[in-house]
Amino acid sequence: MRIKVLNNVYPPAEDSWQTAELLRWVISNYTGNTALRIIDVGSGTGVLTLTALEEAINMGNAIWVLSVDHDINASVNTRINLVDNGLYQYADVVTMNILDAVKDGFHVDIVVSNPPYLPGNWHDDWRIFGGPHGNEIAKQIIRWVCQGGASIIILTQSSLSNWDEVVHYMRLCGFKLTMIKTAHYFFEDIITMVFERVA
Repeated sequence: MRIKVLNNVYPPAEDSWQTAELLRWVISNYTGNTALRIIDVGSGTGVLTLTALEEAINMGNAIWVLSVDHDINASVNTRINLVDNGLYQYADVVTMNILDAVKDGFHVDIVVSNPPYLPGNWHDDWRIFGGPHGNEIAKQIIRWVCQGGASIIILTQSSLSNWDEVVHYMRLCGFKLTMIKTAHYFFEDIITMVFERVA
């Protein structure tokens, strides 16, 4: 996988690779030989989109990924990396706020996101801050998912971002936590969670 990083786009870091690891695991263990539809929310450089495409194609699965980011630079960065890796024909890249432009009732197999999750003002640095509690962007994703939008959710948060509230909201809308991976970096734990719809 070749990754270019444009100015002001969040570069792949430990949290990106941890999310990618669980995304690979989900695709290889949960999806079988089905045609996959995936949404990558907050695509940044497109590292999660590329991970999904590579894993599914290596398994011989048909796949389509919708890569969304609110920042036009990130959308351009995702497109560049898709083209450079020869995978552009398997994805659509859209600039929008979270999932605002995705129709209610549209269903995908997997939603994956490594959103900004540190507590802080989103306008100070939208690449890392996820609102006052750090989980406001995750809650917006959950609202869409709770309307029937996906079967599996892969979501990364921080020990500083009230991540247990995310687990609570996911349970309220019929998902169970099936896998969790944590790693400690500097002042926080990075927590990647896999939720599966049960209701």
